[in-house]
Amino acid sequence: MSLLSLNISQFRNVATSSFVAAEQVNLFVGSNGSGKTSLLEAIYYLAHGRSFRTSRPQRLVRHEQDAFVLHAKVKAHGQAHSLGIKRSRQGDMQARLNGSSITRLADLASLLPVQLITPDSFKLFFGGPKERRQFFDMGLFHVEPQFFDIWLRFSKILKQRNALLKTQRSYDSQFEYWDQQFVSLAFALQQLRQSYVQQLAACFSQLTADDSLFATLTFQLQQGWPEKITDEAGLLALLQQNFAQDSRMGFTQYGPQKADLKLKVEQQAVEEELSRGQLKVLLFALKIAQNNLIRDNGQKQPLLLIDDLTSELDQHSTRQIFSYLRNINSQVFITAINADQISPHIGTDKVAMFHVEHGQITARTDDDGRTT
Repeated sequence: MSLLSLNISQFRNVATSSFVAAEQVNLFVGSNGSGKTSLLEAIYYLAHGRSFRTSRPQRLVRHEQDAFVLHAKVKAHGQAHSLGIKRSRQGDMQARLNGSSITRLADLASLLPVQLITPDSFKLFFGGPKERRQFFDMGLFHVEPQFFDIWLRFSKILKQRNALLKTQRSYDSQFEYWDQQFVSLAFALQQLRQSYVQQLAACFSQLTADDSLFATLTFQLQQGWPEKITDEAGLLALLQQNFAQDSRMGFTQYGPQKADLKLKVEQQAVEEELSRGQLKVLLFALKIAQNNLIRDNGQKQPLLLIDDLTSELDQHSTRQIFSYLRNINSQVFITAINADQISPHIGTDKVAMFHVEHGQITARTDDDGRTT
């Protein structure tokens, strides 16, 4: 899908505002605190049913208001659709598509694939394995229809197993029953993830073919249990052998819930080998490669949200990132303090520019891209 238009009401510092989006690049320019990031947050919320900045819905509702409302027109397979969310200060949420209620957040995510790049996105490299699992599982969710059902079933079994570990001290037939299902779904997830990471690596190589910095980059998926275990019987035996320790700790030590993606340059971890500026270029390349993979293999048009694009970048790195953006198969939304940071790198015929001030969005009509 692509975003055609967005209406925002009582969200953060935005009383009421709206804009019509361009098919390719949308640039939002304004000073710090003007509401630029809130616009990206609103789009993200429509896609995920949650914020990337806070877990407290009351912080999203404008001061002295009861609820916020987001409404968008989106396009899929040549047809326009209406998507809306209302959330109260108390946390009650209503989501509707074409007038019908949506009850699962996964249905929102499926409708509008969205990736986000903010200054906090370095967690992909410096955070724990959970950050990287969320990254590649997001792409897999949109590319492989079987993934979500398998992941959901596995998550329920993992939750059941962990609950039993806290109450039972002996391995019995009940544990064996759950563990047999656990290992079957574990290998199904691993096969899907391995296939996806290989596709992602190929898309990344194609995108960065002219960039020597990433010529030796490797993608290594760690499955969540020892590599020497290659079948279900081996993983089942491992769970049985580690039952006593799992029981003492209160959680399952091995399985796809522990999977990780290791990125290496010259056989060294990228976070140890590359500078912060180079890591930001790598971050953009990974997200853009994933967007292209979702578009080409998932038959969906994803959105890429970029907050404060030029932060911590020199001119060379900025040029690299825009060379990737010129090869993206996505709709892009970018925030910046000054249009001059962005417009020289993208032809103005491909960019819709908006000025943001005090939460109000105004379409830019000047030809030279300077802030008005």
